[in-house]
Amino acid sequence: MDVSQTPKSGQDDSQARPDNTIRQYQDTAYNSQNFPPQKPRQEKGFLRRMITSGKPFSLSQTTDSITIYGLDDLTPSEMAEGEKGPKPMYWTETKLTGESLSGWSQVYVLIGGIANVCLMFALPLLYAIFLLGLFIGKSGVVAGWNDGYADIFLGITLYGTLPCLIIHLHSRVLNAGYIFVAPFLRAKRVFELNRINGMVTLFKKNKPFFTHPFIEFDCVLMSSPTQQGFLNYSLTLIHRYRDYSVGVPISGSMGANHKVIEYLRFWNMVQRYMDISQPLPDILVLEPARQRDPTTIAYDKEHSRNPRYWRDMTEEEYAQKLKMLNTEQKSISATGKSIDIFNKSVENLSS
Repeated sequence: MDVSQTPKSGQDDSQARPDNTIRQYQDTAYNSQNFPPQKPRQEKGFLRRMITSGKPFSLSQTTDSITIYGLDDLTPSEMAEGEKGPKPMYWTETKLTGESLSGWSQVYVLIGGIANVCLMFALPLLYAIFLLGLFIGKSGVVAGWNDGYADIFLGITLYGTLPCLIIHLHSRVLNAGYIFVAPFLRAKRVFELNRINGMVTLFKKNKPFFTHPFIEFDCVLMSSPTQQGFLNYSLTLIHRYRDYSVGVPISGSMGANHKVIEYLRFWNMVQRYMDISQPLPDILVLEPARQRDPTTIAYDKEHSRNPRYWRDMTEEEYAQKLKMLNTEQKSISATGKSIDIFNKSVENLSS
């Protein structure tokens, strides 16, 4: 399926990289308008019934509905900083990746957090106490400095401020992707959803555990009670034809404590992302990628979409827009008509 296209000149911006535009989707890519009918589900064993117990979300035609939860963690200014650096985004025109912290990286994050707290609160307080003692001392500033205060200042700076600054700067540069990440600090890959070839991959110990076409997965909203009596949710893809003991947890970026309809909206976004007959979801993190995806290029050209609609917003405008979207979407369906993948037909989605 050759989909080579170029964006119109009016939609290019400083971040455009035409040489990276996708030229062709693979034959295995998911297309909601053209797919082979799927085999009937197999009988479920006990283990499969256990891991699929939850609220099923069917494959469906998609809408413009999005969830704002998880998206509000990224702002236009942070997006601008990310575009300047070499570190790739977790969600691009080719793939959506999920990662988790390794044991050592969790320790590193903890140390970095302690260093930041020291820089913001503890060390300024120590310096304030030091200066107060120096200036109100009876012997005077010069005599006090020569009478031990110099050693105190040197100790605070050498053993407190300097290590915290080094940790903080290393963390900033590391997060920006400018320096090599030690193997023991690298995040562990959890999953990958690939728009180009339509494949879903689950990783185990940073190596592929299984890879199957997107259309072969059933989406299930898992729930588990907390000690406080609330429910934690997880949106999981379960392979329909293999009895794996694990599924693909795709909703980690959202968090676990939102309304059920928000997970349905996220599922709508994921389907739209994987469906090559549809443009990419219109969200901030994917805005730079829109000019490199052929289906999206054609859609944006037809609708004269501003290529920097999200990125040119201020922080306040962005927050206000997300708030407005959240209110507007309460009166519309989170997703479209259900697709009967076994008979290759579209049905009304049950409420």
